[in-house]
Amino acid sequence: MINESLNRCFELPFDELYPLFDDAYRISRVRFSDQIFFYAPGFIHYDTPFYRAVNKWRFPSVSVTGTGCQLQCEHCKGKLLETMIPATTPEMLREVCTRIMDKGGKGLLVSGGATSDGGVPLQKFVSAMGWAKEELGLDIVVHTGLVEPVLAAALTDINIDAVMLDIIGSEKTISRIYHMDLTVEAYDKSLYILEEHDIPIVPHVVVGLHYGRLEGERRALEILSGHNLAAVVVVAFMPLEGTPMDDITPSSPEEITRVVLASRLAMPEIPIILGCARPRGEHKARTDVLAIKAGVNGIAYPSEKGYDHARERGLGIRFSDECCSLLFRDIMASIGGH
Repeated sequence: MINESLNRCFELPFDELYPLFDDAYRISRVRFSDQIFFYAPGFIHYDTPFYRAVNKWRFPSVSVTGTGCQLQCEHCKGKLLETMIPATTPEMLREVCTRIMDKGGKGLLVSGGATSDGGVPLQKFVSAMGWAKEELGLDIVVHTGLVEPVLAAALTDINIDAVMLDIIGSEKTISRIYHMDLTVEAYDKSLYILEEHDIPIVPHVVVGLHYGRLEGERRALEILSGHNLAAVVVVAFMPLEGTPMDDITPSSPEEITRVVLASRLAMPEIPIILGCARPRGEHKARTDVLAIKAGVNGIAYPSEKGYDHARERGLGIRFSDECCSLLFRDIMASIGGH
């Protein structure tokens, strides 16, 4: 059944997919109610006619490596790290967490540049994160990259709120974009490790990461469908100035929606989110509307057209200033924990 859904979503011409949209939308409504959740965490200023979120401390992103990254991936070259708050020692992380609380923030995303083996060096920061959760009451989401059992166990001990990692479904992409000599099974293994430690897992599928083309997205969804996940986030490659891929045309809204639709149909019991990384402007507006039609449960930084379309459909709209990876928790609260 999963393979059949994936075959249709990835192989049919887009205009032949519309009958599947009705199925996907119905699945979301039956399983997750008539609510849609919109997110506006602190790393982007968000001021719209329908929602205002301008306090940059509400749920900021923090890098434990500053701007440093050993992998220097083709699409990023460490540029994304420049937008994060640096906290390169446990003491600095405690100070940042204290400031977040003092500024009225609710939590933070702890991330950083990757080491040569594809993981983020988080181990020495676990104690500081545990302190921030226990003493300050902050929610903490971590981006781990590939993960080893010792880190998973430590994150379990501090009751981390969620773990995020990108799932890459193509060895070509792993090699050419990420500069690693690994197979896709490395990502499958990380998911098993996190699952064994009962950590809420919110993996990301990056549409068009392979030079703007669909390459391993289907395989990534096949891997994800075999795991117990808290939610799945679909994001899209965005060209960043000053990187080797800054002139690459990103995937179209239709191609992004293929992945959203396939995620919804292949994993009907799992919340699906359209994440913050996606092209802006009219591209974003069309992506948002199509994603809602395809049964997405949450959207980060929704466009005005996306917001209007959700209202036109009669969906109950809920906004949050936290990271969209916590959608699973919001859904559980909205449907009474069932």
